[in-house]
Amino acid sequence: MNKSFQAIAVGLTLVMSVSIGLAGCSSKQDEPKKVGSASNANDPKAKKGKITVMVYDRGTIPSSEGTYENNRWTKWIQENSPLEEVKFIVVPRTEATQRMNMLFASGEGPDVVSSYEEVLPFISKGQALEITDDLLAKMPNYKMILDKYPALRKLTTVNGKIYTIGTVTNVAPNHAVVIRTDWLEKLNLQMPKTPEELFAVAKAFTEQDPDGNGKNDTYGISLSTDAQRWLSHMFGFANPEKYAVVDGKLTFVWDRMQDWLKYSKQLVDAKLVDPDFLLDKGDKSLADFTNGKIGIFATGKFSSINSPTFANFKKNNPNGKLDTFEMPATKYGSFTGYINGGPGNAAFINASTKDVDAAVRYINWLNDPKVSDYLTYGPDGVYKKRDAEGTVVVVDPEKNKVEYDYASDYSIIRNALGTGGSTNYAPLANEYYNQYLKSNDPVLQEFGDLFFRMAQVVNKPGAIDPRKWQQSMPALSSDNFLKKTNGGKAVDDLLLKALATPSMTAEKAIADAKDAWKKAGGEDVDAFYNDYYQKNKATMLSPEDFEKLKLTPELLPSAKKNSKIK
Repeated sequence: MNKSFQAIAVGLTLVMSVSIGLAGCSSKQDEPKKVGSASNANDPKAKKGKITVMVYDRGTIPSSEGTYENNRWTKWIQENSPLEEVKFIVVPRTEATQRMNMLFASGEGPDVVSSYEEVLPFISKGQALEITDDLLAKMPNYKMILDKYPALRKLTTVNGKIYTIGTVTNVAPNHAVVIRTDWLEKLNLQMPKTPEELFAVAKAFTEQDPDGNGKNDTYGISLSTDAQRWLSHMFGFANPEKYAVVDGKLTFVWDRMQDWLKYSKQLVDAKLVDPDFLLDKGDKSLADFTNGKIGIFATGKFSSINSPTFANFKKNNPNGKLDTFEMPATKYGSFTGYINGGPGNAAFINASTKDVDAAVRYINWLNDPKVSDYLTYGPDGVYKKRDAEGTVVVVDPEKNKVEYDYASDYSIIRNALGTGGSTNYAPLANEYYNQYLKSNDPVLQEFGDLFFRMAQVVNKPGAIDPRKWQQSMPALSSDNFLKKTNGGKAVDDLLLKALATPSMTAEKAIADAKDAWKKAGGEDVDAFYNDYYQKNKATMLSPEDFEKLKLTPELLPSAKKNSKIK
């Protein structure tokens, strides 16, 4: 059964008349007063402690705003936090993991690491501080969230101990697929519901000149790295963790991998995909899609199907029509692409920090609903405001480009659902489809309908994301980590080799991959994972945990009047 809870939005870039934020905010809130342990934050005598905090450098801050270390948002944090000093350590987004490793190796890791990077390697190396009950007691704002959402406690617990600070958000699309419904109509085809029908539609889109230009210049489906991930989910496994619970055991799913490989090779051998797909990280297929040359476009990151992409598609294909569809079920079950939302890791505390108390007070302060709201949206009415239905709308897009858009990473640690605060808006008021459909731009309205359909797909009861629940996999010892790294690379190389080699069967590739995995010591990793699962499955994340967080998408009245969905 779906249950409503306070709405939030998942970050998505808009460059048109609608702009969106990263999380829900309260209606017409004043600038936060000094809250929690920061109740007297403007009083120098009440401020205590100095910490360093990681922040990304995305290269988007205008020179007029200063630097990522020193700007209007860092000044607000410095003035309003309960600490004497909050110093930001800037890490390039595109080199984040490498730079973080360098900082920790040199003993200069930030006290609070707020990031989107994989945290298990830092936990495995003893670089993340255990969040004990005593520390949680000093973070009442965060503990309230942890107690309200058991899935978050499961996620942040590794090897029986809590190491990370997390957040909970609504379930929303990430991996996604769109299909040219105008091509379906022209060729008198139905929306694919099975793997066989998906193949048949891709074949028709390739061979029957769906764009009507008299040329053999279309491909049925994308098969970039991202699209390969979407197809792997159809067979019930994910990357990088190719594991699933089978007959009560956590198992490396060789059979699912083989069926995925066989299906993918059929697409390649039938020439239904771009022959250069192995070189495509997503950019080429995205360009081909927006230029009207791909009929089914699957992606592993939703930023590839956002409103600017849709606008480009409509500009190049004015009569083109798009829809999404449920992932075809296989003998392994019904699945979805990788979802956004649910419980997620947001940060960890450096195990070597000299002032643990300052770090936990800072985290507690960030989790005050008013502080989270301010750092997400700024002062009420300046950058964002809520309309009468509670939907966040932009106030001045040009002002935001200069003063606001660069600042999203200061609120990675946040109380995303307003837990412990008060709201007076509908639970789904700020979902993106409502934002888009409220626009006066017909292109954005059309995209709003597409987004609504995508939200329906990922929130369908019983459809499992085979990857998301694996966030609570345990940390590996350095020995097992090396075995997994080397063995995993050997397996992936063989899978790609098979895709590129027509004479190499899926069966042969998997047999060779099993041998490579075994030689690397991968079976030791399998045994460790399954042993951990047997002992800890009651406290590990499960697909059922995400079922409880799903919401039935709903259009607000003013959005519904612009929708073309019947």
